Amino acid sequence: MTVELLIVLAAAKAPDWSSWNQALWEARAPASLARSVDLKRHSGFLPVRLSGRATGFYFQLESATDAAVLYPMLAQLPLTEPVVYSLSFGRPEECAAAFLSAAVLVSRFEGFAFDPQQNALLSLEQVQAGAQQCLGLVGK
Repeated sequence: MTVELLIVLAAAKAPDWSSWNQALWEARAPASLARSVDLKRHSGFLPVRLSGRATGFYFQLESATDAAVLYPMLAQLPLTEPVVYSLSFGRPEECAAAFLSAAVLVSRFEGFAFDPQQNALLSLEQVQAGAQQCLGLVGK
């Protein structure tokens, strides 16, 4: 089963690969983006190192207009020129990589996390708890 997590950011705050990776390092997250990509053009698997092991998640830049049609509450977010990152995963290590990455996008780049499965915005604490829950499943 594939799960999706959306991160909505102001275009002016959306990081490039290097600043996203730097934020992971500064947050002392056990994850780092493994291969440099142009996030404005990348669509597909985004390699991540999680505690030294290769994993990743599926990354796609979504249309903010389309996302707001599907999830009307996203249109209410106080953002100028919103950008929507879709992070999709299926396995526990992919889940951990996605949630750890999402946590820095929310905390360092003033993004909003949205769970389409629950049709709900997630607080930073909920995103961090999701990361810990997924980390707890890795290797089991």
